[in-house]
Amino acid sequence: MSTDESKLTSFQKKRLENIKRNNDLLKKLKLNSIIDLPKAENKLHKPKAAPKKKSVPKRKIEKEPSVPTRRSRRLQGQVAEKVDPNAIDLERPFKDEKKPFEDISIIGDIKLSDLVKDEDRLARLDSLKLSSGDFFNELKELQSQSTVKGADIDEFDSMKMVSSKVIYERVSSLYCHPDKDTNIVVAGDISGNLGIWKADLEQDEVEQTDDVTRFQLFRKNIGRIDCFPTETGKLLATSYDGFVRSVDLNQLESEEILQLKNEYDDALGVSDCQFSYEDPNVLFLVTLSGEFTTIDLREAKNTASVKFRRLADKKIGSMCINPKQPFQIATGSLDRTMRIWDIRKLVDKPEWSQYEDFPSHEVIATYDSRLSVSAVSYSPSDDTLVCNGYDDTIRLFDVSDKSLTEELHPKLTLKHNCQTGRWTSILKARFKPNKNIFAIANMSRAIDIYTSDGTQLAHMNTPTVPAVINWHPSKLWLAGGNSSGKVFLFSDQSCRVKQEVAS
Repeated sequence: MSTDESKLTSFQKKRLENIKRNNDLLKKLKLNSIIDLPKAENKLHKPKAAPKKKSVPKRKIEKEPSVPTRRSRRLQGQVAEKVDPNAIDLERPFKDEKKPFEDISIIGDIKLSDLVKDEDRLARLDSLKLSSGDFFNELKELQSQSTVKGADIDEFDSMKMVSSKVIYERVSSLYCHPDKDTNIVVAGDISGNLGIWKADLEQDEVEQTDDVTRFQLFRKNIGRIDCFPTETGKLLATSYDGFVRSVDLNQLESEEILQLKNEYDDALGVSDCQFSYEDPNVLFLVTLSGEFTTIDLREAKNTASVKFRRLADKKIGSMCINPKQPFQIATGSLDRTMRIWDIRKLVDKPEWSQYEDFPSHEVIATYDSRLSVSAVSYSPSDDTLVCNGYDDTIRLFDVSDKSLTEELHPKLTLKHNCQTGRWTSILKARFKPNKNIFAIANMSRAIDIYTSDGTQLAHMNTPTVPAVINWHPSKLWLAGGNSSGKVFLFSDQSCRVKQEVAS
């Protein structure tokens, strides 16, 4: 051991031994060359970075100016095409077919032969030959004799149902014609189509497909169908596009009576109407924007004589005339009120309205509902008024002179599901014109019938919801229309027996 090594500590000696052992191990593994490399070269092999490509300048591509895919004739500098109304096929196709000319209003007087292309259906319509009698006085007499007998419950139990696809789309209005020799039901849908069904009550088949004639008179919902009180061969129909038309089923013609417009020349959709009990030539109308007017049909062409009165700031969905006091009318509105009015008295600036310069009539009584009021209907003789709305109730009111107060309170409230939604027409309670009973559709696919004191007489089941209902004015008939254009007709057995004897 050298002198230098003798001076080392045991720890240092141990360290030198470890170094020597490690060097010998590296020599055996031939790794000395790596250890001796300079630090700049003693690195793991790494791939060289690829040389950067020289950037090539992009060519500027000039874009063509954007042009709309469709251009109007006006922008193209062309003259607009004139459309001949007589050349338009106005018969409504089914929902899944294209609908040409759907935005063109149907104006003026029209022959039904121009609307109905099926000659067989037109011939069947021509063969009806309805009586053009005076129903005005007969209806007043029926109303004065209206009663509810205990046997009525048995009569409803014996009713039989027949049905038919009367119209194309969702039924918005329905009418049972008063002619005693024929069984006619008229339906209107949300696209302005009118369907006339001659029901065969002797058939055993529940579903009927024949004797239906359809044609389009309007472009929007048909709000109400009725017949002229002194000429039952003529129908009256109103629409949400503001038109009021007559349909002569004997002459097969349709006449435009008038089109309602406001001061800005915008159409006023007619939501409901009713003939006066005092004058069969006077028609009461309410609109989708809350106006009310009376029209003498003998001078209806003079639209300048139409004077509007505001009865609501929103849509009036239903109106009814008091049969015992014809100067009183009841209205149900989207503004969540039911009001009774005296149309003899004029109010220049009503306090309840936001329209300052729009006259109204005097309010006799008001009922404030939690939600909108859909329908109002008077019983023919016992001073009962029924209303229903989206608060899921049917409310009955005593509106006799001694009970009528400024703030109305129902004498009876019945729970009833009225949540129709988007695809089903609004449910509306209606009294029968010659009996103190009313009917309303049920969302459980049925029609419920009640007396004016709230007693339920019947629950008549149907395959679907018959949302729109209408009574026959004299016979014990009741019709309901659904969302696909089908109509269900209930008739009592006594009517069938009389029909078989007459034939």
